Amino acid sequence: MASRTVSCLTVTALCAATAAALLAVGAVPASATAPDDRVNGGDFRTVAASEGLTAESAAARALAVHLRTPANTLCTGTWTHAVSTVQFQRSAGGTLAWSFKLSNTAKAALGPAVTVTMPYSYVNGRAINPPYHPHTEPNWYNFHGSLNSYQFIGGGGGGTIQTGNKVTFYWFLKGSKPNTAADRYITCQIPTPGSA
Repeated sequence: MASRTVSCLTVTALCAATAAALLAVGAVPASATAPDDRVNGGDFRTVAASEGLTAESAAARALAVHLRTPANTLCTGTWTHAVSTVQFQRSAGGTLAWSFKLSNTAKAALGPAVTVTMPYSYVNGRAINPPYHPHTEPNWYNFHGSLNSYQFIGGGGGGTIQTGNKVTFYWFLKGSKPNTAADRYITCQIPTPGSA
């Protein structure tokens, strides 16, 4: 009985400490490195040749990422991950620019050439026409793009990004090595114009 009480107390203390640490990290208004994989994530995968430039599960996965993630981290600075490093900067005119560089791990896993697409992106819970078309480049290339004005998929207008909007970018990477791929996603909040 005594060892059981100690175990429960130890687990409770560990859970409380972990929760406190997560709350402390989540409370930071802007972070160059996102606090967890709900906001800043991705993975390597094996895909069939027939899947082409998007994985079959990508749409559901991208929407789930957007819906489950609070936008309490600003789209600023450098976001690192095992798949790629993404840098954000919002111009004084309001455009949110990003650059996307593969990690050494991704270069080795995917091969010498990579096709990067952005099959899905969201603004405030609604899918938009993605602001990036497929690019096939050497794996060292600095893939880059930007977002300012957008159109909702399926009609219903669109708009221009505003400070505080919640956005999700979902990139899909198809490697030149057979059956290799990866995905990368970031959910964040549009910062004030002129933020780096």
